[in-house]
This record gives sequence, C-alpha cells and structure tokens, in this order.
Amino acid sequence: MSFEVRFDVAWYLPVVFAAVSVLLALFMYRRVEGLTRSRQAVLVSLRALSLFLLFLAIVNLVTNFIRIDYRKKTLLLLLDDSKSMSLADDGVGRSQVVRQIIESNELKSLRRFLDMKPIIFGAGVLRGISMDSIRFDQPATNIESAVERARSLGTNGSTALALLISDGNYNTSANPVDAARDLPFPLYTVGVGDTALPRDVVVKQVLVPPSLYAGKPSVVRGIVSAHGFGGQVVSAHLVDDNREVGSLPVKLPADGDVEVSFEYTPSTPGMHVLRVYVPSLDGEFSRKNNSAAVTADVRKGKYDLLLVAGEPAADVAFIRRNLEAAGDFNVTLLVQRTGEMFFQKDAQSTLAGKFDAVILYDFPNDESSQTLRLVSDLLSRSDVPYAYFAGPRFSGAKTDALRGFPFSTAGGESGEYQVGIAPVKSDYLPSELQQIYSLLSANASLLPPLYYRRIFCRPAPNSFSLAFPVISGVRGDMPILLVNSAQRSAAFLGYGLWRLQLMSSLSGLRSDFLQEFLSGLIRSLMNGGRQKLLTVKPDKKAYDPSEHVNFNALLVGPGGSPLNGATVDLVITDESSKRVVSNLRLTQTGDGSYAGVVAGLGEGKYSFAAKALAGSTFAGTDSGTVVVEPMNVEYARTQMNAQLLRQLALVTGGEFLTPAQFMHDGIHLNEQLKEPARLTESSHFELLSTLPILAFVLLLLASEWFLRKIWGLP
Repeated sequence: MSFEVRFDVAWYLPVVFAAVSVLLALFMYRRVEGLTRSRQAVLVSLRALSLFLLFLAIVNLVTNFIRIDYRKKTLLLLLDDSKSMSLADDGVGRSQVVRQIIESNELKSLRRFLDMKPIIFGAGVLRGISMDSIRFDQPATNIESAVERARSLGTNGSTALALLISDGNYNTSANPVDAARDLPFPLYTVGVGDTALPRDVVVKQVLVPPSLYAGKPSVVRGIVSAHGFGGQVVSAHLVDDNREVGSLPVKLPADGDVEVSFEYTPSTPGMHVLRVYVPSLDGEFSRKNNSAAVTADVRKGKYDLLLVAGEPAADVAFIRRNLEAAGDFNVTLLVQRTGEMFFQKDAQSTLAGKFDAVILYDFPNDESSQTLRLVSDLLSRSDVPYAYFAGPRFSGAKTDALRGFPFSTAGGESGEYQVGIAPVKSDYLPSELQQIYSLLSANASLLPPLYYRRIFCRPAPNSFSLAFPVISGVRGDMPILLVNSAQRSAAFLGYGLWRLQLMSSLSGLRSDFLQEFLSGLIRSLMNGGRQKLLTVKPDKKAYDPSEHVNFNALLVGPGGSPLNGATVDLVITDESSKRVVSNLRLTQTGDGSYAGVVAGLGEGKYSFAAKALAGSTFAGTDSGTVVVEPMNVEYARTQMNAQLLRQLALVTGGEFLTPAQFMHDGIHLNEQLKEPARLTESSHFELLSTLPILAFVLLLLASEWFLRKIWGLP
C-alpha cells in the first residue's frame, strides 16, 4: 500500500507563492523600529504563511490524496445450480463433474495468481450460498442474471476473467449472449453434459385457454416430445388437482413433438393445477420430465349483464357487441319504446330476474315512467352494480331517482359540444379503480372527440371524479366520468361511443380500447363495494417445492391511508388433508406493507387466510390459494447447449472447453493477468471551499495584529 499527493496546478506554483510570500513579509517588516530579531521572525512567519494560503485560495488549489493498493486480480466463477445439472450422462452425474472441476488442480493453479469469487445462480443469482452448499435444485436457469452480476463486480478493472460452468440450457430471462457482448473481461465456458439428444420422452408444455369457466367444456393441450421411441404407442393422461379427468393414446414420433388434446370441463371455480403426464418407458434418459403442469384460474361462468336503453341507438349496439366480445359476459338487451313498454315482449319477466350488473344507456329519460319504476325496483331489490351512459336525451330529474347514483343534477345546457377527455386522479383511488384510470390516462391523447351536453352536477359522497371534458382545449369544471365506490355505480356523460372504435384508425387509438374500457369499468364495479382493508398475495401463482413462498400484504385504514404497527397473521392449510401446515406472522416493511416467507411446503394446493389486528381492534381479513408443483422446465431440454456456450466465449474473447479439456490443460494466463491489480482510491481537498483553512488564515492575521499591539507597533 502507498500514497501519492497530486496538485491540479503546475508543481512550481506553490514554490513561487511561498517565495513571494516570504519576500513580501520581509519587505513589510524590514525597517520597523524597536523590533527585535526574534519578534520580527514571528511576525514575518505569520504574515508569510497568511499570504501563502491566500495565494493558494485565489488559484483554488485542489489537492488529491491518492491511496494505492495492489491486489490479486479476480476470477469470477459462475456456477449453474439448477435442476438440469443433477442429470447424469452415460452414468456420470453432471453435479459430480462440477465438483471435480471445483476441486481440480487446474482451478487450484488459477487460484495461485487470482482471487476466486463464486457467483451461484439458478432462476436468479443466489446470495449467501457457498460452493459447498450447492444442491443443484433450482427450478430454472437464468444465465443472464449471472452475467450481469459478473459485470457489476468487474467494473473497477480488477477482474481478470470469468469462468462459467453450466449445461447452457437457459429457460428464463433473455439470451445471455446479448448481455455478455460488452463485458470488460473474457468469459470462459465449460460445458457439462452430452451434446447428443438422448432416448427420452418429454412432456414439454401444457396449454390452456385464456378463460376457463366452471361447467363449460374447453380443450387442454399437451405437447409431448420424443426421441428414440418412434412408432411406440403410449397413453397420455390429464390430471386436475390429483384427479384424473382424461386419457388418450399417443403415437410417439421418431424425433420431434406431438400434440395431444383433452376435452376438459372444470367442475368448480378457483385455482386448479392441470398436469399432463406420460408413463415412463424402459430405456428413458430421465423420468423426471414425463409430466408438466400449469395453474389455471377457473371462473364461475360468464357474468349476466342487463343492458337497458332509452331508445335504439348506435351506441347501444356497440356497447353490447364489445361486452360480448370480451368473453366474460352474457348481455340481455331491453330497449324502451314508450314510457310504458319495451320493444321486447318478455321485458317484465326479464326485469324480475337476477343479474351480475346493469348498464343503462340514456335511460331513464323524459319518456320513462312505468319502465323507470321496473328498472329502479331491480336496482334496489338486488343491490346490483350499474353503469349509466348518458345520451342526447339526458334527464337529471329522472336519474336522481336511481338508487346510489354517483351525482345529483343542478341543471344543464341544451347545447351539444364535441369534447376530449382529461383523466384526473384523486388523492386516493380504491384498488378496483386503478386499472380503469390507468387505461384512460394511457390513451386520453388518442381519443377521438365525443358528444357532450354540459351538465351541472354535485358528486355524491364516496364518488370519485376520474375524468373531465376538454372543450376547445380548455378543461371543463364538471366531471364526465364519476364512480361511486360505496354504491358500486358509475356515470359516463359523453356519448357517441361508437366513435372510439370506428375512428380509432384515424386517431391512432387501440382498436380494442372501447372493449377494454367497458369491460374494465363493469369489472371494477362488480369487484367494488366494501373497501378491502387487507390485501395479501403471494408473489407468484405457483412455486417449485425447492422455492420459498413469499407473501406480501397491504393494510389500509377505513380512510384508505396506510396502516402501520398492526399484527398480520397468516394461516396456511393443505387443501387435501385440511391440515394447518404453517402459522406465519408477517413483518412490517413500511407504508402499510407487510411481508413474510414460508419454506418447506411440499407438492400440493394450499389455502391461506390472513387476519390483521391494530392493537386489539380488528383491521381486516383476506384469503387465497397458492400452488406448489414441480416445475419440469429444467428437464424439457436435456442435452448440453454447446452452441450457446461457444457464443458466450466467442463474443467476450474467451474460450469454450469441455470438462476434460479444462482439467487437463486449464486456462493459460498471460503475464499481464498474473500481475496484481493497481487499485486507487482518491480524496479531494479543495482549499477555497474548506472553511477550516480560511478560518486558520483569519486566525493568523488576528494573531499578527494582536502581537503588534502588545509590542507597541502601529
């Protein structure tokens, strides 16, 4: 270790300043009467030092104190700890090969000149794990994360090289070659595994429709890959939550994939684990990849919506068409003909039925009388959520009669405007409204103009004004979209909704915006109602048995503000045995957030129930489901990906090696790599901005003045 001192000015300037300061001080005191030599020396020294420091301050001298340290350069060892590294090739386990490389003389030889720093990775970089504790059980391989970690550790120029030991089969995140292209050091790769495709049968993937409904038939597909068993017929099975629901014969190809399709009818709503498996065959390379699973969220069925229109209009057709196209809704239409009748003959019996939500378009209006009473009775009787869309025949006197309407009317104008929409977020939005607000915010600038009659309204209590009309570039002062969270009602006061779809190509708006807006608004109303105080979610829907299950919770008070200092307890129950497997108290992490981790859950489906207490006061509950199922993505590809490992070495200036090549020849280090790294650490000392130095100058001048007065000098 050594130190250096450097100045940001020419070296001779401080010398010149010192000489000039001494000469000036001597000149000032050369003919002072009654001054002894010793006193003259003191005063000259004080004056010279003061002048010298002032000269340095004027040129703003910056001094750099540099600490220099010489250390061994670093070898970054990237170790693949994923499940595929537990496979065996010709009876030799890949994990055994990795340990042989770690203990080899060639690696020990490298460590004579380099400090080794391991980077152990699976689905991500693993912290706090030593090379002695790797178990080759990570459910996925993310080589990119290891490369990025190596980059972050090698930024100071002290890294000589990196050595990656892996089979090269990444299955999560991006291609690591792109991340490795500009590494500041070479990356050597040691490929573990056989490059030849073994005799094997693999269930690669299970595909389910995006929407599944209880009691409704659908198709679940399994992708089966085979090599070396061409022409052999096996049975493929579909399992729903450990219950077999289908079986089909499959003729295996000589080399490639085959698709098997099962007809599947979910029996109950909720989270289901669907697994496709093929019985193991004699001579297979691995039996761990004969099944694959996926989690599916089964809904209770399509929601029944009632659309009541005050008159036939283009908007009515577009509302109905887009809601039905969303896939989750059955829409029943009633169109008012007169104040007493609908066009549909069965309207009265329809209004006596049950619906999940109601949409009103320009209804009620001035012609609504008996029809208004029937619809109002439906809304009051069933406490059903509803959305109101204004039309050209808006009647404030009629809408004020509806249960839980988002605003009351204080008059309006008869003129019609073409307006834009300006979303305005309230200080606090319930979670169920966040999505619809985000959709409006992201697309507001692209919306074609809608029609609007200016309505003077007073928002009801618990109503949120999400958007305002923009008239001739000026935002109006009355909202165009309001949602009453407590009453689960909404009102949109613009009309001409068909323009959002037919004019989307002209404005650049997404063609599916109207569908997303309508379905999102209806879902937010159905999910609203009572404010949810406690929300607990796992960070994933499904976990591998080797993973920890992470829970995150958000707790808010009745006013919506974060609630800290509470106790949040979580009970986890095995759904198959109904046995409580874990009691967990979540830890507060700030701003109403709480978190906790559970390890050691075996395969199965688990329900969790959470309860929050603020002191002894009940603060909220929540519940949900989490699935633990082996993720066989690690066994979908069993041979070594030598091509990727060669590319990684090529783009970084490294070299691809087999285990035998590495343990026989090692890696040749040139003399430059063997030399210790020169690490510097500098600190800056800027005189002008250093108050203690300036204070010291003032002290010198004050001392000189004080001595002059004591010694009787002018």
